[in-house]
Amino acid sequence: MLNRRGLLQGVTAGTASFLFAPLLETFAQQAAGRYQVPRRVIFVLFDNGFYEAACQPTGIALGGEQTRQIPLTDHALPHDIQPFTPFKDRMTIVQGLRGSHLTPNHGAGFGALSGLSGGVGEDKFRRVIGESIDAAIARVVPSVFPILVLGVSAGRDVGPATALCSSAWGAGRPIAAQCRPELAYESLFGAIGADRNDFAARRNLLDFVSEDTRRLRSQLAGPEREQLDYHLEAIESLSRRDGQLSEMLDAGTLRRHAPRMPATPSVRMTEILTSQCDIAAAALITRLTNVVTITSGLCRLGTSYSGISNTGTHSLGHNNFDPETNVNGRVVLSRYRRYIAEQVAGLLRKLQDVREGDGTMLDNTVLVFTSDSANRQHTAGENWPFVLIGNLGGRLRTNQFVGYPMRARGAGEGAWDVHGNAPASNPTINALYCTLLHAMSRPRETFNHATRDDARKYQALPELLR
Repeated sequence: MLNRRGLLQGVTAGTASFLFAPLLETFAQQAAGRYQVPRRVIFVLFDNGFYEAACQPTGIALGGEQTRQIPLTDHALPHDIQPFTPFKDRMTIVQGLRGSHLTPNHGAGFGALSGLSGGVGEDKFRRVIGESIDAAIARVVPSVFPILVLGVSAGRDVGPATALCSSAWGAGRPIAAQCRPELAYESLFGAIGADRNDFAARRNLLDFVSEDTRRLRSQLAGPEREQLDYHLEAIESLSRRDGQLSEMLDAGTLRRHAPRMPATPSVRMTEILTSQCDIAAAALITRLTNVVTITSGLCRLGTSYSGISNTGTHSLGHNNFDPETNVNGRVVLSRYRRYIAEQVAGLLRKLQDVREGDGTMLDNTVLVFTSDSANRQHTAGENWPFVLIGNLGGRLRTNQFVGYPMRARGAGEGAWDVHGNAPASNPTINALYCTLLHAMSRPRETFNHATRDDARKYQALPELLR
């Protein structure tokens, strides 16, 4: 039997012991026959709406009088979520859920993940009146870090260091989102000596524990060594990556900030998002957490789209012309959503590469992909589209489009703004969140039920559960 204590004796206390402890605990449980594959949930939120056309599969009409369940096999994904095509057999697209009593104009604030209304105007961005679903799930899948909330905010001041925006343990108990990747990196890996400046300079995190790493690897063989190698690859990916940030590193763009010990590298929204996805993948693969929330825009119009467009996000949400890119706002938003989907798809591929139990980490994960302002910038929450990827070890139905009763209608701003309008009797977004708790084997009758409403609109969705 693998002896976790014996393995840890060769690992320096306070450094690699922190980094490798979750993995070594897994080895010990596997050897003792007590290992249960953990389940993980990733929430990805973005601002300015999730237009129905951005997630409506080709060949499936928007709206209908009855609830529909249609296999995705013969239907292509639209441009905005096309990067998820390799995961289509693991996907469920949901249309027709309502945001009950929410006013998600410019973002729903804490309501996006709680389904609870904090009021209107600035109140909804400040008032925390109940538990968010990511926190509820974090309670049932404990880890070193119960929940990791990562914000994406860029602008003239590069956004705040932290923000209270999406998540809460309960009324009056918000959870801070870490908005600067180098600070998130330090909070996760500072126990082994890594700091924000190392992230800005892309120093290899494994340098801090190189001796311990070699010692531990020499004691492992077969599947355990393979798992360790995936573990190390996840860590190393924070220090080197293909694509845009690698080019910045090579050009010295990030490194130039290192000598000044900056609070944050001066990077664009696209770079912040890519970094946060890297950090999320590393935290999940190293088993430091089982619940991650990434919010671009901080559940309000809280970021620029620098790297895609420098036009104001509010203006783009009204489909105003962007002189820099020579397209209308809806096209810029489409590019924004697709960029997020590309980065998140990369995160999912990393999970798919890591073996776990009889499958991979992705087999035991679900991604929840949606906008914090339902289907468009100005909305009453009459349709809140979602994309789910993953089945949590077979507990969720996949490869399907689920459309609840809904009518398609246009708005006064022009034909580009055709959207869905679901009847008030439809299930709420709370019902989806209740479904996730059922899939996590922690069923509730309802999730954050507003007592003046029919409780059935807050109960788990049978169309999604196995």
